[in-house]
Amino acid sequence: MNPVTVLVATDGRHLFDDIHDSRIRLTTDPSVEPQLLVFPVSRYRRFENLSAIALPPPLMRAIADGRTGLVFDASLEGVPHKPDIAHALHAVISRLGASPRQCAYVTQDRQYSGDYRAYCDSSGLVPVAIIAHDYWVWNALAEYESTGEQTYQARLTTFRGRHPMRARMFVSLNRTPRPTKILFLLRLLHDRLWERGFISFGGFRQMPDGPGKNRPSPEQLARALPEFEDLVVEVSPYLEQLEAAGRVLLGMEQHGWHRLQLGNAERAVALTEYDDSWFTVITETEMRGRPSRITEKVVKPLVNFHPLLVLGNPAALQMIRSYGFVTFEELFDEGYDDEWDPRRRFEHVYAQVCRLCATGDDEWRQLEQRVADKLIFNARWGLTRFPSVYREQRDRALVNELLAATGQSSL
Repeated sequence: MNPVTVLVATDGRHLFDDIHDSRIRLTTDPSVEPQLLVFPVSRYRRFENLSAIALPPPLMRAIADGRTGLVFDASLEGVPHKPDIAHALHAVISRLGASPRQCAYVTQDRQYSGDYRAYCDSSGLVPVAIIAHDYWVWNALAEYESTGEQTYQARLTTFRGRHPMRARMFVSLNRTPRPTKILFLLRLLHDRLWERGFISFGGFRQMPDGPGKNRPSPEQLARALPEFEDLVVEVSPYLEQLEAAGRVLLGMEQHGWHRLQLGNAERAVALTEYDDSWFTVITETEMRGRPSRITEKVVKPLVNFHPLLVLGNPAALQMIRSYGFVTFEELFDEGYDDEWDPRRRFEHVYAQVCRLCATGDDEWRQLEQRVADKLIFNARWGLTRFPSVYREQRDRALVNELLAATGQSSL
């Protein structure tokens, strides 16, 4: 088994932090000639930093001779293709003396490749290889590689001991006040369903120069959510009430967190609220008009014995199933997954939230028993198999894809 030397050129999180492939030899020593040179560029402005990067002459020769492939790693984000990103990328490639044919750009957005290649065709650019990788899905379950079986058994015991009467109907995580999350919460307030769920919400920025995001105006929210303008008008009077709710974060006392840092928020930890409710409503990072990506948000309920509805991109459920999990057509009308129009998809999901909030505990208990095998399967798969055996297979395939895309020898 030949090693694959990977040199990380700059600071920042990158996909090789969590790669499960015993061939990988990760280094930050620029005197080493790597097969793959990685630039963490999840925020595309970091291309500006690369414009002045200085690499040792031997490494520059290895790049010019094609012995080292370049990986521009934007896998922490799903930013759609934009012309300025493409031009910044190609400017760096040119300055480094590389050929686009020895370069790969990694992103979560499954539509990036087609859009980028169409732009290259119209602009006369030689395209780099585009590779899709759902960084956060892998990252959320990484910690269970060594503790998965123990964690699964503990959660299974808790699941089997859940009370037949639950305090609330659903869980809503995703603390960041992104437009879809805000719209969902405003709709709950409008329809007096807020108290039917355990809601995690980070609140709006309290001080002008403080952390967080500002409360949007109705006009700003409408611009961020095309096709939802009429709904924004209807629910925007509740923005003040939402702001008054402040920070409502789940798991703080239970896990002894003093603040919900990113490292806590991205993990698929157990929450007591899962045991005292029936289902989860996922508000993904965005709701686009075509398939794009899923994030760690969707795996959290699955490894906590919860069925889920997804306010996200089309084909989200299909992507979840592609990772070996099962979904819940017995409980939900999953036709929303095939709906590309964001407004119709939102309404389809929200109507089910309303219906399920009106469903009694006795009926919900029967429904949960009906899908108990699926709930157990997902938790077992996500905690005991996905983080190790399955992931190693997928990670090895990803490394081979990167090697082939950058013209390096396949191992």
